[in-house]
Amino acid sequence: MTPTSIYLHIPFCKHRCAYCDFNTYAGQEDSIPAYVDALIKEIEFTTNQRIGVPANQQGDYSTTQLPDYSTIHTVFFGGGTPSLLSAPQFDSVLRALRHAFAWTADAEVSIEANPGTISPDKLNAVRKSGINRISFGVQSANTEELRMLERIHDFFTVIEAVSTARKAGFDNLNLDLIYGLPEQTLASWKTTLQRVVDLHPEHISAYALTLEHGTPFGRWSSKGLLPLPDPDLAAEMYEYTEEFLESNGYVHYEISNWAVDRGPWTVFHRPSSTIHRRLLANTICNTGIPFPTLPSAQARMDMPMVIAIQMLCESKRILSE
Repeated sequence: MTPTSIYLHIPFCKHRCAYCDFNTYAGQEDSIPAYVDALIKEIEFTTNQRIGVPANQQGDYSTTQLPDYSTIHTVFFGGGTPSLLSAPQFDSVLRALRHAFAWTADAEVSIEANPGTISPDKLNAVRKSGINRISFGVQSANTEELRMLERIHDFFTVIEAVSTARKAGFDNLNLDLIYGLPEQTLASWKTTLQRVVDLHPEHISAYALTLEHGTPFGRWSSKGLLPLPDPDLAAEMYEYTEEFLESNGYVHYEISNWAVDRGPWTVFHRPSSTIHRRLLANTICNTGIPFPTLPSAQARMDMPMVIAIQMLCESKRILSE
């Protein structure tokens, strides 16, 4: 039996950051309910296609035995900003997944979250729905760098978000960081790392900034309005990150990811560490027409054996209405 991971794309944001080239939509939160409904239909459709349920029986799983390989051990809600969904919406999607797949007893269920979009009540409700891991998009502890990145939070909000998550019962947190920013100094990056480590997350991700074509950062840099990141300095930041996090008890298990060293209980992010083969799954609309995978999910599908349940057809229809 091969454990399987599922990635679900939530393409909504309050604000689209200037460096972001993911498939996201700002200011269209009114479309979230319709998108969640469509996502649940796609889960049912994808499962029916996989197990060969006749069209006139689709939706009836009472007599269907799913194959052994469909045991789920990791679910990841990425985006976008998945934390814009309500707890009942998460619950509805998770119920559909539990209905469609067998799950391991210790399945990891993660959501990406902007620290500025959570509250104690929301995190308590989300935890009760079965989500047990949060990945906070921190990016930096420096106020000016956060402002340049057009993030809607400051580092005090990050501290509060981590504290709130702990009180809600989350014992597995990731903090995402970006280095190699325009005009960022090594001293600034060292401060960010220290402040993040002081929050004791189980996992830290650190990614070098890429100036993507078609983003404001890309346009500004091409016109000379934004300084280009210094690649040599970025390399120095990366080397320091390796040394600093190792000295603080983190295992560097993947090029951009570190996990707390707990011996045999080390908290690796499962899609990167324990799945053994790769499956690229194109979105199939309810019309049966295959479409290319969403760009923001494509990077994640470089992870081995990921079934990406995405809503390209439905999301385009919903977001264009």
